Amino acid sequence: MQSEAFAESFRTVFGADWPVVISPLTDIVFRCADLPLNGCEAVVFTSANAVAGLVRISDRRDLPALCVGARTAEVARAAGFDAREGPGDAAALAHWIARDLQPVRVAYPRGATIAFDLEAALSLAGIETVSAILYEQAARPASDELRSRLQGDIPLLLPLFSTESARRAVAELEAATAPLCVAAMSARVADVARALRPASLEVAARPDAEAMMDALGALIDAAGSS
Repeated sequence: MQSEAFAESFRTVFGADWPVVISPLTDIVFRCADLPLNGCEAVVFTSANAVAGLVRISDRRDLPALCVGARTAEVARAAGFDAREGPGDAAALAHWIARDLQPVRVAYPRGATIAFDLEAALSLAGIETVSAILYEQAARPASDELRSRLQGDIPLLLPLFSTESARRAVAELEAATAPLCVAAMSARVADVARALRPASLEVAARPDAEAMMDALGALIDAAGSS
C-alpha cells in the first residue's frame, strides 16, 4: 500500500516515535477495459495505478514505458517494462514526448479523473493517442482515529499528493479544529488545499516522494522555530 510505504519512509527520516495515522481518503477501483496496443510505439504512464491497471488486462511488456516521474518508472520497471523517467508532471511529460521522442502512436492507460489532459496535448502535437480508463478513485471516509485527532489542538501534518486527494480532504476535514500543516505535491494541489485554511502550507519542489518528505521537513522546522 503506497500510504504505508510513505509512512515507513517518514519514520525512517524523522524518527520512529512520530505518531502516524494512515487514513486514505480514496480507494482505487480498477476497471476492465480494452486498450489496443497494436501499432503503438510506447505506453505512457502518469501514475503507478495506471501501471497496475494495464498489468491487470495485458501480458505485453514489449513496449517502452514513458513515465511521468521516478516513482511511476520504478513501478513500471518492477512490472517488466523498459521504463524511461519523465520530468515529473503530466504537462512536462507531454512536452518531453512531443519535443524529444516524437512517436506516431502511443497507448495511454489512465484514471477516470485527471488533472491535466495529456491525451489532448499529445494529439495537438500530432501524436495519435489511444487511451482507456482503467481505474477510478472512489471516495472513502476519514477513519475514526483521524476524526478524533482533527478535533484536538495538536498540529497535524497532512501530505496531499493529488488534486483529487486535496478535494477529498476539503470535503472530509474542513471542520477540523486542529491546526493543519499541509505539504502539497504541486501548486495545483496547494490551490485546492487552501480551502482547508491550513495553519501552514508547503509546496514540494518536485512532484515526487522525496520532495514531499522535504516539504514535511520544512513544515516541522517552521513549527519548531515558531
